Amino acid sequence: MQAPAQRAAWDTYLTLTGELLPALRNNQTDHPGVNTQLGGVAIRILHYAPAWGEHGPMLLAAAQSAIRLYRDREGRELAALLRAVADRLYHLSADAAPPHHDRGDHNPP
Repeated sequence: MQAPAQRAAWDTYLTLTGELLPALRNNQTDHPGVNTQLGGVAIRILHYAPAWGEHGPMLLAAAQSAIRLYRDREGRELAALLRAVADRLYHLSADAAPPHHDRGDHNPP
């Protein structure tokens, strides 16, 4: 995965864990900031999902479900879903595979 996609995963993770999830824990689902933050998270996921490989479609589906849960005022379910999304984003941001250099040596080290 390229650095911009990893950085986007990390920034989205920070938004979820530092702002959105604490607001949901404090039952502030009606606060205008929650709507704005959730929208920003959804936009970032929509934009970067193709760069996140196999995780992209799951994160897109989760973002759509999160918006529906928010609109239906299902705070507990929304928080549980966003915790799972945050976990996945954390792993995406930390998954820095070493660069592959083809030296003609196709045997494992």
